[in-house]
Amino acid sequence: MNMGPRLIELRRKYKLSQTQLGEICGVSKAAVSQWETGVSTPEIRKLLIIRSKLAFSFDWLITGEGEIDSDFLSAGKERRQRTRRDSRYDRRKMDRRGRPDRRRATGTNEIVS
Repeated sequence: MNMGPRLIELRRKYKLSQTQLGEICGVSKAAVSQWETGVSTPEIRKLLIIRSKLAFSFDWLITGEGEIDSDFLSAGKERRQRTRRDSRYDRRKMDRRGRPDRRRATGTNEIVS
């Protein structure tokens, strides 16, 4: 289960050097090199950081099955729409400091204690 060749393919798809990929997830060029050669494997946290910046399928990266970006495109679109919808909902109920806006609960401009 060596994901090294797929990491190389992903990095080359985005025209990144090992140093640049390392900067994305907060590791050194040597660590990226070890991942690509199969000496070590990246932590899940590092993969999540990389996935937040680059589009790819976890299934493809870990198992080699499927395509590089098969499930990411549809999931990412749905996630962006859900995030936008949720953030609008939250902002309407919060004051400027991120606390629940008590004025909205009463329907008046008075602050309820």
